[in-house]
Amino acid sequence: MFDGLRKRLFSGSAERAVSGPKSQPTARYMRPDSAGVLGGWRPALRDQRADVREAWTGVAARAIDAAHNSGWIAGAIEQMIADVNGPEGLTINVTPDHHALRWSEDFAQAWASDVEREFVAWANDPMECDARGKMTLASMSDAMVRWYMPMGEGLARFVLRERPGATMLTKVQMTSPVRLSQETSELQQLHQGVFLDDDGFPVGYRLRTRINGFPKDLDVPARDADGRPLMVHVFDGDPDQTRGISPFAPVLKVVRQYEQAADATLTTLLLQTIFSATFESAQLPAEALEGLLTEGDLGAGAGGQVDPAAPGGMAAFMAQRGEWYGASGLDLGIHGRIATMFPGDSLKFHTAETPGGSYLPFSNNLLREIARCIGTTYENFTGDYANATFSSIKMGIASHWPVVIRRRRVIPRPFLQSAFEAWLEERIARGLTPFPGGHARFLRQRSAASQAQWRGPAKPSPDELKTATALKILVRDIGVMSVSTASAELGLDADAEQNQRAQDRRRAERLGLPDPYAPAPGMLDRNAERRLLEDN
Repeated sequence: MFDGLRKRLFSGSAERAVSGPKSQPTARYMRPDSAGVLGGWRPALRDQRADVREAWTGVAARAIDAAHNSGWIAGAIEQMIADVNGPEGLTINVTPDHHALRWSEDFAQAWASDVEREFVAWANDPMECDARGKMTLASMSDAMVRWYMPMGEGLARFVLRERPGATMLTKVQMTSPVRLSQETSELQQLHQGVFLDDDGFPVGYRLRTRINGFPKDLDVPARDADGRPLMVHVFDGDPDQTRGISPFAPVLKVVRQYEQAADATLTTLLLQTIFSATFESAQLPAEALEGLLTEGDLGAGAGGQVDPAAPGGMAAFMAQRGEWYGASGLDLGIHGRIATMFPGDSLKFHTAETPGGSYLPFSNNLLREIARCIGTTYENFTGDYANATFSSIKMGIASHWPVVIRRRRVIPRPFLQSAFEAWLEERIARGLTPFPGGHARFLRQRSAASQAQWRGPAKPSPDELKTATALKILVRDIGVMSVSTASAELGLDADAEQNQRAQDRRRAERLGLPDPYAPAPGMLDRNAERRLLEDN
């Protein structure tokens, strides 16, 4: 009985061995590529900070050169600064956590109002806030964004300097990321100029400087023993990165391609413009015609020599043509003259055929890729609204504005918040700003006391009336949005606006003027009618 089973098993095995394994359908990533498209594409897989360390210098140098020599890139950087920071810079709204501080709400609002007023006065005075005495804090925030676009990061120090006429000692010293060392040492836990602890927390920075004309490395701690910021380093990237990389890095090749295409097109256009007219003749050139005629036709003289001046010779024919055009005065540089051509000759004018029909679609596609990479719309990047509609502009703003808000949170906000914390600590330590519990309690509750919001410009709108109507419906009609949120949508501080409205009303009442914020005529009747309809 086992012989039959053994026979069937072995015969099946032999059959399978002969036929071989059958191919089964597979569903997986990176299936065999029969066309070899991916054959030469074998990038290395490693930490992001290793890629940044290897490419930072080359990317930063090329991006800076593009910003210096390309109007598109220079304009994109200026537009990004305007979108992120606005024309006046980000405004502060101090919001201490009064619950954590055990303060009353009224005391917290009064304390925050005083701190805001003093901070704005410090930030708007270059002698107070800038170590070089040249820039306001808003201008330094613009410099942060201007460094971030080509180099991917920004750097600043907080120093204590006594200046004549200045009240505060805290000063901001802007430091170019170029001065941050590229040195890496595992023994020192130094990675590309940043000292890290065992958890990857930055504890210091190595700067390249010159002392007495000689290069020297300067190691600066990130914070002092009490936690006061001494340096701020802002960048955007993965969690394991210690340095930033330019947002232009993926499109540097595209920028170069656009410049090369534009230069080649311009060269071709200039050549076609210079050689705009050609002379055409039905007659063959003299040399070619002489090769086709006999000596007799050419007018051979004695000894078989060709006499160019012989009657009926080619030389005589060419001489007649020259005399004709000499008498007719054919000259393209003289306007308003009519030239008669020699029989069989014609003058042909040419128009420039460059750029062709494919140049604009190709160049516009390159510009779209650059705009997509830096997080803006094609219309905002190029200023070309020829084919844009109201809906496309509105959708473009809605899609790219979150990118602007995110960059505002990542780049200028950490810099401004660090400057505010350093300034506030000095104020409290010197007794210039009262704080319950003094400086010691502030150090224990630094985070709760230093909370602040930074507001920038409002989201652009293609139709201000429609935006105002939508906010009115959301706030007053259906009540799903607060006045503070609506004010933030417009880039305004609700508390400051309401205080200003109250002040305007008091001034109008004191001067005997009508209420500037009284409801419009008929508004009360419409509100009463709406409430009546809701009750019914």
